[in-house]
Amino acid sequence: MSLLRRELKLVLIIASDCFLAFTCWAVFGPPMATMIASEFSTGFLDIIRSSIISVALPIFLSISYLYYQGFYHSMIKFFDSKNSIFLTLSGALVFGGSWTLIYLYQFPLISTSFLAVAILQGVLLAAVFSTFLNLSRNIAHFFLYSYATNSDAKSIVIYGAGSSGTELYHSIMLDPSQNIIAFFDDSRSLRNRTIFNVPILNSLQELKKLKEQYADLEVLLAVPSLQTERRRVIITQLESIKVAVRTVPRFHELLSDQKKMADIQPLSLDDLLPRARVSSDFSEDISDHTFFISGAGGSIGSEIVRQLLVQQPLQIIILDISEINLFNIERECQALKASKKLSTEIIPVLGDIKSKRTLSALFKKYTIHLVYHAAAYKHVPLVEDRNNIIQACENNILGTLNLALISIENNVKSFVMISTDKAVRPSNVMGATKRMAEMIIQSLNSQDQLTKFSMVRFGNVINSSGSVIPLFLDQISNGGPLTITHKDVTRYFMTIPEASNLVLQASMMSYGGEVFILDMGEQLKIYDLAKKLIHLSGRNVASEPGGDGIEITEIGLRPGEKMYEELLISGDQLATSHPKIFKSMEQFPDTDIMDLVILEIKGAIEDNNYQDMISIFNSYVEGYQS
Repeated sequence: MSLLRRELKLVLIIASDCFLAFTCWAVFGPPMATMIASEFSTGFLDIIRSSIISVALPIFLSISYLYYQGFYHSMIKFFDSKNSIFLTLSGALVFGGSWTLIYLYQFPLISTSFLAVAILQGVLLAAVFSTFLNLSRNIAHFFLYSYATNSDAKSIVIYGAGSSGTELYHSIMLDPSQNIIAFFDDSRSLRNRTIFNVPILNSLQELKKLKEQYADLEVLLAVPSLQTERRRVIITQLESIKVAVRTVPRFHELLSDQKKMADIQPLSLDDLLPRARVSSDFSEDISDHTFFISGAGGSIGSEIVRQLLVQQPLQIIILDISEINLFNIERECQALKASKKLSTEIIPVLGDIKSKRTLSALFKKYTIHLVYHAAAYKHVPLVEDRNNIIQACENNILGTLNLALISIENNVKSFVMISTDKAVRPSNVMGATKRMAEMIIQSLNSQDQLTKFSMVRFGNVINSSGSVIPLFLDQISNGGPLTITHKDVTRYFMTIPEASNLVLQASMMSYGGEVFILDMGEQLKIYDLAKKLIHLSGRNVASEPGGDGIEITEIGLRPGEKMYEELLISGDQLATSHPKIFKSMEQFPDTDIMDLVILEIKGAIEDNNYQDMISIFNSYVEGYQS
């Protein structure tokens, strides 16, 4: 059938419906009734020949009506009798009603009882024809497009037997690469029930037995409106069964049309880590403010741009050295503006914070109120390489100095530097460059000028560029092994939206000179995270090299890597008005000393002498040892 031309298919379907209408009339109309009344003494074909005209016109009228109403434009593959019930019923009524009128027209006198019988017969014909129309398509759908799966189809359990679960079922049921074998819902009212003849499981024990039966079992979480804490409980339970888990988009993503129910995706790391959601409300009106974000195409910079945009400031200037990163965030911002009807002007600038000329021209052209400085070279092993040390120092230290000085010259209200926990007693060059940049910012803030300088310091950001999480997921998809530096290495983790939102809120409470420290929660062992990801991919951790499952191997600490991270150098961690934001007023060198240090740094960079840079770090960065 699928190989036939569309015109021929249409002719066959219309011919089939004409035959169904004729059959309804012959069996439930006058021909069969006449035969029964005459005790089968009259020939069936003779009866049909004598009254064929009385049925031909009703068939033509009803088929024409259905055609012009678009009934024949729908595809059998996607036919839904529930959606077409009113159209088929109205078309059938045209058939039954027109037949009744034509039939009654043959008689000069009509008694009341005969009229009632004729009308009832017309209604019967309409009801039967409507049923035949729907039934014929359901039968055709069953034989032509039956729900068949490949021999290697993935076994699927849909977690959630509500409306989201059933919608997901319809979204994937025609995919032969996926075999839906069960729903899971712990509601007692659904015990021993089925949906579309698919059983509903009610206990984890039943799910565990199913996992033993289907090694490739995958659970799709179809509970988009579930609270974060409840989702984590469910995911932890599923982890214990070692079943692969994916999810449908969250409720807010569905409402905003960012994603559709059928957009199955990996678990968000927000689902895996015990992080509480933070409020995104701003404490002040920024509708007349212009913001400048350096490194706007990066993980943190781009999220700051997104969250700022929905607050509808006057302008957002986004600067990045990477053309593709700038293109992506600018395109995303324009799409967000259009969908939410925002008025903020987005100004993309392809530029480098090391270029004083670019920065100076920008700050003179626009009246910038707040600067968020997120541009930095941050990949520890790359920056640790002796070939990259000078470039990293020029970008992270002198680039920060350029941006800060131009902000002062143009009376920027507030300057916020995005820092890192690696700046605390750094064991690597990247951390040392960030601590040096921090000291420059602290020194500038101590001088008499209008610009308020502050820093926000936090640890690892989940799914950021260079994060360990995407690396683990990639290694799992390739069958392993997962590589960790050491079993006892611990790290703080925070989601990109949470970190960015707290950066914005910290900047609003700055009076100048603060080092804001974000509540990162408890440090997490990288090894434990690796095991969790393996289990939630439906695999086991290999107990020995070459064993069953995915192996986790230690490759040793990388150059400059710590076993654990710190957030505070000196002083006390003081509370702020936000429960997840703390601050500290840390010690830093006097302005005269910092001026000399900057001259030394510029000299080392001009001479391209990384050994001099290392010596400067050894002398001035607390806790650093090359």
